Amino acid sequence: MKILIYIIFFTIIVGQDTSNENFLDISIVSTSNVYSEYYDCGCPKNPLGGLARKTFFLKNMMPGRDSFLIDAGNSLFDSNQINPDNLSIENKRFKARNFVKILEFLGQDVVNIGSNDFKGGVDFLIDITKDSSINFISANLYDKSSNELLFNPYYVYEKDGARIAFIGLSQSARSNSIINKNFIEEGNRYISELKSSVDIIVMLINVIDENLIDLSKSFTNADYIFLSGSTKRTEPRSKQSDSGALIYGGGIQGKHLSILDIRIKAPNKPIIDVSAPFNRLQEIDYRLNRLQAKNPSIRLEELYANQPNVLSLIEKYQKEATELGISLAGYQNRSTFFSIPLAPTIPDDKDVAAFIQDIADKADFSLKN
Repeated sequence: MKILIYIIFFTIIVGQDTSNENFLDISIVSTSNVYSEYYDCGCPKNPLGGLARKTFFLKNMMPGRDSFLIDAGNSLFDSNQINPDNLSIENKRFKARNFVKILEFLGQDVVNIGSNDFKGGVDFLIDITKDSSINFISANLYDKSSNELLFNPYYVYEKDGARIAFIGLSQSARSNSIINKNFIEEGNRYISELKSSVDIIVMLINVIDENLIDLSKSFTNADYIFLSGSTKRTEPRSKQSDSGALIYGGGIQGKHLSILDIRIKAPNKPIIDVSAPFNRLQEIDYRLNRLQAKNPSIRLEELYANQPNVLSLIEKYQKEATELGISLAGYQNRSTFFSIPLAPTIPDDKDVAAFIQDIADKADFSLKN
């Protein structure tokens, strides 16, 4: 029930003001470390994730939103440490090749190349991505024999006059036939190249937890960073650096969607992150709804008239919610981060489920771990 209330509240909030033409709304939806998972994670207690659930959420819980779909890396092959599929390399390649096809079917926009994506070999990776409608990017991985980039270094997305650059990097990708140039130097080189011609710079960076450095200080002129490799997941209330890029980790297996909602009313002015106060407003809304659930037909003040302590708490919540609402409304440019669990309460999109079933029917092994 908590997840359902959260989704309903999220839907109402991100949908507000969309009819106001003075606003530019951008929704960036990110995944990371999906490990070629077509279905949910199969976790016994809380089976989160699934491509069909993701699509249903985007179509029905974010209606009217022109979401830009990105992946921070490690999307195409299983992980040896996390739910390995124990398949032959040919079966792993079958999954990866068809995973690209289903991402195309979903309308995926950008995918960063992660270290795990080389599991089927460099030539195989190039083969399944070269003619794709998806923009596969990497700004620091070079072919050793030609000294040329393996992929385009970045992709620039344009919407209503705004330009957003997505730059792909990998700290940890290793292969005998590639050169992994210093990802900080290469990343900053492209930031310098793009800074004057774009409005927002988003870095997609593949880095493992034990190698995680202060990326905000490493990329001071970037605006946002989405991570793969790192298995940590950022919560909206997570404390961010006081300066530099805001950093978001999406966790593993596509169990959560990392959603960055950007609203711009005054171009060329700073975008303020309001994730923490917005998260607090959501908490208050949830608690007031819990109190109201006792009897939805009676006003809270009447419902708890004989409980002064509860009435005092309600008054405190309402006052804080009003102050937060006024404060949030005052920001001309703001960004809000959400981490949405793809829970079993979210149905599957029928078209995507059928597409996956068609792939499963052609496999001589189970796509489910």
